[in-house]
Amino acid sequence: MQSRYFTGTGHQQVLPPQGRSFRHALLFMAISSLSALHVQAQEAAPAGPETTPPAGAESTPAASTSSLSQNESPAADATADTTTATSKPETAPVEARTLDAVVVTAQKRTQKLQEVPVPVTAIGGKSIREDNVVLSTDIERLAPNLSAQGGGRTGKPRWFLRGIGTNDPNQNQDGPLSIYVDEVVVGLQSNQSFPLFDLERVEVLRGPQGTLWGKNNTGGAIHFISKKPGFEDDGYTKLTYGSYNARIIESAYGGAIVDGVLAGRASFYYESSDGWAKNIATGNEGPTLKDFNGRFQLLANFSDTANAQLILSTRQVDSGDSPSYTVGATTQPGTDITVVNPGGAITQGGTTYYPPYGSNPEVDSPFWGGDGYNRVTYNNATLKFNWQLGSSTLTSISAYNTRDGDTLATVGAPLNTTLNRTSSTGSLDSQQFTQELRLTSAQDQRLTWILGAYYYDLQADNLSRSARFAVGTTSKQYSESSWNQDSVSAAVFGNTKFNFTDKAALTLGLRYTYEDKDITETALTVTGGGVTYVSENGWFLPGGVVLPASSKPTVVSTGADWGRVTWDVTPEYKFNKDLLGYARIATGFRSGGFNQSINNGSIYQTNPETLTDYELGLKSSWLDGRLTVNTALYHYDIESIQLNIQRAFYNTTTQTWTTSASGESDGEVTGIEVEVASVPLRGWNLGGSLGYLKSQYTDFTYTIGGAGPFDASGNEFYRTPEVSFRLDTDYTLEYGFGNVVLATDWSYRSSIYHNATVQNDPLQETPGYWIGNAHIAFQPHNREWEFSVFGNNLLGESPVYLRQIANPNTGTQPVSISAPQTWGVQTTFRF
Repeated sequence: MQSRYFTGTGHQQVLPPQGRSFRHALLFMAISSLSALHVQAQEAAPAGPETTPPAGAESTPAASTSSLSQNESPAADATADTTTATSKPETAPVEARTLDAVVVTAQKRTQKLQEVPVPVTAIGGKSIREDNVVLSTDIERLAPNLSAQGGGRTGKPRWFLRGIGTNDPNQNQDGPLSIYVDEVVVGLQSNQSFPLFDLERVEVLRGPQGTLWGKNNTGGAIHFISKKPGFEDDGYTKLTYGSYNARIIESAYGGAIVDGVLAGRASFYYESSDGWAKNIATGNEGPTLKDFNGRFQLLANFSDTANAQLILSTRQVDSGDSPSYTVGATTQPGTDITVVNPGGAITQGGTTYYPPYGSNPEVDSPFWGGDGYNRVTYNNATLKFNWQLGSSTLTSISAYNTRDGDTLATVGAPLNTTLNRTSSTGSLDSQQFTQELRLTSAQDQRLTWILGAYYYDLQADNLSRSARFAVGTTSKQYSESSWNQDSVSAAVFGNTKFNFTDKAALTLGLRYTYEDKDITETALTVTGGGVTYVSENGWFLPGGVVLPASSKPTVVSTGADWGRVTWDVTPEYKFNKDLLGYARIATGFRSGGFNQSINNGSIYQTNPETLTDYELGLKSSWLDGRLTVNTALYHYDIESIQLNIQRAFYNTTTQTWTTSASGESDGEVTGIEVEVASVPLRGWNLGGSLGYLKSQYTDFTYTIGGAGPFDASGNEFYRTPEVSFRLDTDYTLEYGFGNVVLATDWSYRSSIYHNATVQNDPLQETPGYWIGNAHIAFQPHNREWEFSVFGNNLLGESPVYLRQIANPNTGTQPVSISAPQTWGVQTTFRF
């Protein structure tokens, strides 16, 4: 039986909700169990033998055309489909009662997941398609201690894994959690939210991967792997229609162009939708969306010892009218606690306005915002070469990625109010080039090794312009800022494993990384009568703003470089064929950076962040392959955590409020993760995970607004729940006319703080919540097509994912809310 998720220590999860829904969930599971027993009694069949290939063997006809598959470099996967070593094709009927063996490339080789001494969660492309895992950030449903709130389609997700992440709004900062697509890092965080389609699998590597996946990696790595071209015809089309007029067309097809020599695969994804909340300024529903994605691949086998894979992709997305809410609020005198004004009243321009949602907006509350657009175009090219050199494989991965993004928001204040009438426009463009070379030894040796070199160059340019128009007692203001940053990273690395016996082995990894960053920033603000706008709707056009001749922008440039050695030591012992134990000490490094705004004539520089992970793990298989239980116990020591400080402080010298600053702290995290996957009965998959951790900042002193130092030592990590629990199940009922599949998954997260420094304010804390999803599908026995009905966020939970401190300059508090409950239908055709 092919499990819905591949678990090394990972799986998606399900947990029953409370109250009436809780009883319904229990009833559903009870019916599933009884149905399974009934089918088992009538159609009992012995468990089929596990027919997985040996480590290094590939699973498609393409593999047989080249000897490269025996060397287990993931780049050699260009010749093969290495997601799983399954005992049957994806379209086979339900027969087996054992979990599939799973193959991953977490250590830059194809290996069985249960034999990799690293905590890894692997999710198959089939599960992603069937369970409506739409965006890269939706992967948070599937792995313990992982979250990725916010970001939308074109913004910056807040990735957090085991407490390691960033809440920093600066677009030019590197994140501590590395995101990869087909082994190519996605360096700019604003590029890390994208649709998922035609994937082979996703691998979530927890803990620092500072040797083999070393680009600014302290928190872990997430690797999205596209389905490769093969020499057998293969494809599918999926059509989805859902709530808020959501329409998705997803399709892929591939096969031989020249049999045994050249194969290709083309895939695309298009989504459009209306929004769930009304914009009272424009009359439109938001957030609107149009998102087109295309990918084309070629696989060429030049000989038995050389092959290449070319991946070309493009994306064009336009989103607008995104709901966000403003609530009138102040800070309680002498404290950092937010006090919301009665009725959410906002006082600006000399008068008071009561928003229609009052003091507590909900996900579908009316909002206001300017009309406009948020358009981004992405283009990516990746070229992979593999050469067989004796018993070793040389791999080259070259990639070039670009982003061109433009935004416009016109005045969106409700009519007949004196609320700030603001408009803004901006652009964020980037060009990234990466090159990796690896020499990988054969896997069937007592001593195996990988040697490599890496180069990365990211150039990013940002320009922001904003206009505030006079209304009531508020005067005109024009602001302009930009930053241009060049980030270069170069590294050499090595990894070796020595097998002392067939049970005991030791893996050593070492990497030296050099990072260099240069940035130039400009800033200009003009207030009052010196500003002249041609019109509110044309100020952003050439000549639309006239400023005094004396207005000159401030221009500041700076740069820095850092070098670090990261390493890992991993002894492992295989007690028997079903039980692997390992210990691991691993380090990670995240380079320093710069604040994207000029403060007091200078640019604030952050220091590098380092992390040391002490970890113990067990990977086990039970009941003749029907159950796996994987456990990891870890402790992190972190130095110089790069933090965003949110706190309102009044500078009596400048008579201005400061609400945000950069800071740093040491910290520690201790936690445990348990992941389970099982096939309790024929046709029934059941799995889940539990993550529990304790975190605290240590030696956390900071300054803000020229005052301090203040001490926040002992606070918990922000956006880090102590408990994350996931459970999922699917059950296939076989009838004479076809199969009926019942599936549901649930996840729970305990409360989180939004702020690193202020943790006594209930309004800056999100309580614990459940998210549940389910679908019912019908398919014929040959599974050539499938029709399903699905529901996401069944309880209608829409937690707040962003709530900052009250801003004394505007007398408001911003609030952003997660997506609402959705329903839909899907039809999938396989060919």
